[in-house]
Amino acid sequence: MKKLILTFLLINFIFGLKVLKHKCRHDKIKQTQKYDSLPPVESIDFRNLQNKKPRDMLITYDMSFFKKLPNNDYNQKLIATIEKALQLATDYFSRLIKIYPKSQQNMRYIQNQSKCGEVIITQVDRIQGKNSDLHLYVSYSEVVDDDYLAQAIWCQFLQGLGPTHGEVNFNLAQLKSQNISDAIQFEDLMEIVIHEITHVLGFMDTDIPKWVTSDGKPHVQPTIKATIRGVENLLIKTPNVLNFARKYFGCPTLLGMPLHNQDGIGTANCHWKSSDIQNEYMNPSTSPTQAYFSGFTANLLRDTGFYAEINTSMEEQTFYGKGVGCNHIMGQCNSSTREYCNPQTDDGLCDYYHHGSSKCHNDSGCNILVTYTNTKCWNVQSNQNTQEARQKYGVKYGIDSRCFNGSLKTQNYEPNNQIIGECYKYECKSNKQQVDIWVGQDKQTCQKNSQKLQYKGYSGHIQCPKNIQDFCNFKKFCPGFCNGNGYCLKDKCYCAKGFSGNDCSIKKAS
Repeated sequence: MKKLILTFLLINFIFGLKVLKHKCRHDKIKQTQKYDSLPPVESIDFRNLQNKKPRDMLITYDMSFFKKLPNNDYNQKLIATIEKALQLATDYFSRLIKIYPKSQQNMRYIQNQSKCGEVIITQVDRIQGKNSDLHLYVSYSEVVDDDYLAQAIWCQFLQGLGPTHGEVNFNLAQLKSQNISDAIQFEDLMEIVIHEITHVLGFMDTDIPKWVTSDGKPHVQPTIKATIRGVENLLIKTPNVLNFARKYFGCPTLLGMPLHNQDGIGTANCHWKSSDIQNEYMNPSTSPTQAYFSGFTANLLRDTGFYAEINTSMEEQTFYGKGVGCNHIMGQCNSSTREYCNPQTDDGLCDYYHHGSSKCHNDSGCNILVTYTNTKCWNVQSNQNTQEARQKYGVKYGIDSRCFNGSLKTQNYEPNNQIIGECYKYECKSNKQQVDIWVGQDKQTCQKNSQKLQYKGYSGHIQCPKNIQDFCNFKKFCPGFCNGNGYCLKDKCYCAKGFSGNDCSIKKAS
């Protein structure tokens, strides 16, 4: 029987090893595309600036580069999907950020380079400033052997004001291999675009020295270097980031918030470590469909000094590493805590957020559980969602399911004590102190942390969450993943133009 379980895990490993399809590659971009920050065309009086009324950030974009593509039905649908992702991402930032409007003179393109990334700058854009706060040139490449879906970088940055122009580049070679008309895969793409635009807005190690205080002066020593687990790390110690990190982790002596430091994959010092704060928008490899926009990234944007206000209500509550103390950040990774795992024993268990069966994967010197691509409980199209699995283990996939560890198996099969993660329908009670878990029509209730539930007709058990209250506050899915026509924020769909309904499924009459 152990052989069968090991075979199951091996199948998961083979089909799910490529855990995340998109990897950020900002080290590579920095090497090939270099732009200098410039003084503003019109001088800035920060005292007068703060007397002005800030507005919702306005991001414009230019997709004329895509006219180079052959005009056929497939490309038209591809372009429309990319533009919808851009529209939703720019709307997201409009809700998130208030900004003191830049003058049109400061929104002219004045760099000496003739291009912004792949896009040739027109003379009109050099003469006439954009009526926006950030203008993005949208381009594409076709790079078969690189697994990024999109990448972005600023190409004009005004000292004290921040980025004015940038490029978002889509890798069509990878996009064409995805079914981005599928609601789940579209949500993944949109989250990647939000991630990439956040880099443009100031989340880059090379931008940190350009961040300013409220009076427009550079931060004094915004970063510090420290050795963590034998490796030198760059830590952000600007006021908002540092205060938030100290409170979040319960570490009042924390020197700063470490940045991801693994070289060789294009992500060094441009992201949060997955071993410190998992499933965050700004981890080096995106966490598709269920990324959290946390207080870490919100406070980083505040500390840039370029934005008048960051919408606190859009910050999502995270739990990974919360309150666990200084050792979580600066010390050794303790596999006895929920954040970490033991590769000898924990392959196949549920990840921290109960998304699905996972691989115990080393990240920044720590072993953490990362969900296989094909075991995410919300995805009914998973190749693990088979009739055999439903009959044998009683599993159910869908947005009302989560991963639970256990040894449950129908009594027609030989019982075993091997603990693995499987997907089951669940519902938290209104008090968020208890959770119901279904196997078929049989419902049992978790009344205590780590309680073991047994079901009629099955041998073995399902283990309740180790912290039911946290579990019941994890981020939930919006109805139908907003049907690929909106983004999900605090369990509510915000629809793209032309769509409405609680799940963005209703197309408005034109």
